[in-house]
Amino acid sequence: MTASPMSAATKRITMMMAGLVVACGLLSACGATSTDMRYRAWTEGGTLKSVRHDYIDGPNGAVSVPAKVSGATWSTQEDGGHAPRLEVVPTGRSVAHCLLVEGDDHVLAQRKGAPGQPVTCSAQR
Repeated sequence: MTASPMSAATKRITMMMAGLVVACGLLSACGATSTDMRYRAWTEGGTLKSVRHDYIDGPNGAVSVPAKVSGATWSTQEDGGHAPRLEVVPTGRSVAHCLLVEGDDHVLAQRKGAPGQPVTCSAQR
């Protein structure tokens, strides 16, 4: 049984794909930055009224999602994209806090609001 010859175009595509696989592997091994982001919201003296967070900003923009909240604390871990953002609204006169932390525990943004006022944390990566 004889092998059929590969066309020049097929050889080029095969070599390009192999190069991409090697490059992707090298980037991972060299410690390319993680896109994991921890979003954390909490209040002092009350509960959370609402929380909204932005993540995974791609060709169609960021995805902004209202969170289901109950109580005084909320957190999630998502792909933060290039411009993670977190908006926290407290109930009554409670004080809202927000925190954005990268996967390597590097704090990107942390804020404390005024009593009864919303607070927003945002960052550019």
